[in-house]
Amino acid sequence: MNATEKQRYLREKHWAQSRRAESRGDYRKALEIHKLILADDRESYAVFLRAGWLAYRLGAYEEAIGFYEQARRISNDDWPVQGIMNCLVALGDTAAAAKLSESIYGVRKPVSRSAAA
Repeated sequence: MNATEKQRYLREKHWAQSRRAESRGDYRKALEIHKLILADDRESYAVFLRAGWLAYRLGAYEEAIGFYEQARRISNDDWPVQGIMNCLVALGDTAAAAKLSESIYGVRKPVSRSAAA
């Protein structure tokens, strides 16, 4: 097995172990294992996005925001933004979450009751 094959094997092994830990509700272990993947892959959108999700589930919101920001730098996708907004709301900073939402998605006018009827 060459170095590339070994790295791929370890990544898949760690990913599966992390998923199993997550399925048991052990988010601390899942993130700990997932960080082994991060040690070798600092350019993968999916790796950072998953790390953000696991940190969020663990309640480590500031750490999750950092992972989501890394994912956002790699791909200008909505998923990391949604993750950041969820973390901000969990931290009680709804104003920052609303501001981020408006900067990304634009300001939306509230629907009046008569228009919705």
